[in-house]
Amino acid sequence: MVLRTRVSRRSRHFVNGAPKLVLKPGPWGPLNRSKKPKLLASTRQTVSYALIVTGSVLVLWVTGNYGLMYWKQRALLRQWNGETVARQNLTKLSIPKIGLEDVVLEGATSHSLLQGPAHLKGSAEPGTAGNAVIAGHRDTFFRHVHSLRVGDDIYVMRDGHRFHFVVRARKVVQPTDLSVLRPTTDSEITLITCYPTHVIGPAPERLIIVAKLAPPERDH
Repeated sequence: MVLRTRVSRRSRHFVNGAPKLVLKPGPWGPLNRSKKPKLLASTRQTVSYALIVTGSVLVLWVTGNYGLMYWKQRALLRQWNGETVARQNLTKLSIPKIGLEDVVLEGATSHSLLQGPAHLKGSAEPGTAGNAVIAGHRDTFFRHVHSLRVGDDIYVMRDGHRFHFVVRARKVVQPTDLSVLRPTTDSEITLITCYPTHVIGPAPERLIIVAKLAPPERDH
């Protein structure tokens, strides 16, 4: 066993009339360390638990919101597939390439965009002359719109009619570029979503898909 010196207060020697402390060997043991490491470990554990709980709450909140928006869209689709009278004020957007089949809501507001693609008020009605603008969130209903290319088909069903559009242009613009909302003489659809599609956080740009009404098919 390694010995260490310790101060003895019982034995005193006097040098020139003054007491002198005498160091005697004693058993070597660990020093009395501070309790800070234990407190630090406890704090880290508390923070870890807090982060786990916060993350779990956020996941449940996001999952609940996504579930609610898809439930509302499914309700609109059931209404569309029901009686003809129920669908009179509804517009259905179908893009076979990306498996999109959703009811379009009127007015592109933060609330309506949570339930499906939304038609921008003031733009033309889909199928009529002019530019019909439809917006959608990149992480929900328009999450696969970035896969569209020139020549792909887009269908709009409204008021008992089925309109066939063909993609003619695809571009990325800044959010301040309002030229994509311009009126046109031809019948066309402009799809708008945020871009890049898979970026985390607010997307800095906008993806624009322009499709023009295809000529009616002739019977052979």
